[in-house]
Formats: sequence, C-alpha cells, structure tokens
Amino acid sequence: MIYDIHTHHHPEEAGTAIVQLTPNDFAPRPGHYYSVGLHPWDITGNWEVQLGKLAVMALHPQVVMIGETGIDKKNGSASIALQTEVLHEQVRLSELVHKPLIIHCVKAIDELLAIRKETKATLPWVLHGFRGGTKQYEQLKRAGIYVSVGEHYNEEFVKEVPLTDILLESDESYGIDTIYELVNNDMAMDETDLRQRVWLNIRHILGWEPTPPF
Repeated sequence: MIYDIHTHHHPEEAGTAIVQLTPNDFAPRPGHYYSVGLHPWDITGNWEVQLGKLAVMALHPQVVMIGETGIDKKNGSASIALQTEVLHEQVRLSELVHKPLIIHCVKAIDELLAIRKETKATLPWVLHGFRGGTKQYEQLKRAGIYVSVGEHYNEEFVKEVPLTDILLESDESYGIDTIYELVNNDMAMDETDLRQRVWLNIRHILGWEPTPPF
C-alpha cells in the first residue's frame, strides 16, 4: 500500500512510498517504487545527457512516475526558458511511457497551466507540496492536475478537499506518520481510513485503478 506519494528517502517498509531520484542517482532497491526526473534546480549544461539517461530509466518497472520536474521562479538556477524546455521534454516522455508526472512549481502556476494546455497532456500530473487553497486547487483539478500536501499545508484546504483527491507526502521533511497525524486531526478522520483513501487515489493516478475510486 503506497501512502506517501513523494519522498526523498527510502521508507523502512518497501513499497509504501514513491521515492524521488535523479537520473544520476537511480539505483533501485528491491520492492521500492520510484519517480525519476530532472528537477529545475538540477538543470546544468549537460541536461540533454541527463534526459537521455532518463528516457532509458523511465522504462524500468519500478519507476511509476516521471519527475519531479517543473518551474521554479524563486530558486531555479537555470533560466525560465530552459526550465520550460526541460519540462516540455519530460511531459513528452511521460505521455510516451504512460507514467504520470510529479511537479515542482514555485510562483509559476499560470505557466504550468499554460503548458498543460499547450502540450495537450492526457495523463495526470501531481503538484507536490501544495500550500494553496480550494480556489486554486479547483483551477488545477479542472486542468487535470492533482495536488499533494506535506509538512506546510493549508489547514482549511485539507478540511475541504474531496476524499477522492487527497494525497499526502513527506518530501524531505519529518516522517510521513507525523504528517498523517496532523492531517488526520484536521480532517477528523480515522488514520487507517485516511491511509486507505490516499492509497486508492494513488492507484487511480498511476492507472492501477480502472475507474475513479468514488
């Protein structure tokens, strides 16, 4: 049961999280699931070589998502134009191998929505580390972009988000158990039920569930 959609650390129990790795770091451990991609912070002069490696790794059966990729106007070292080009390439790869994208986006929601429309992407995208509210979430959802919440989240949002869309992550923060405890308190749910719901939602996004888990 995957109940952590995005982390930079291997969980103690294999198969309970989607672990983020770069093309250079990809060395899969038995039983674990991965996302592999070129983060906007990591774009350097050899980005085309990195994307070539990624194209091969994307076919690995333990890789279930592409990314994280995206646009970061605040912390990215590469130009926005280059970040956008690299994102476009990973969107194309995502569609080719039929694996959804995990997205990093800082101060670039409008650009992200424009790229979603421009590329005519059909697979789900997941914007990780979402801190916005219901209005922004609804705009993203209409475009086919889900959101995941982690350490820093909007309490009012998790109280209002439909259970069919709730996704949790640990990212680089403290453990996922603590995040479940916090969100569980805000949602007034049984933690076991919340984990089961997140798992059903992840299955749907990954295409392992043929219909939305309503």
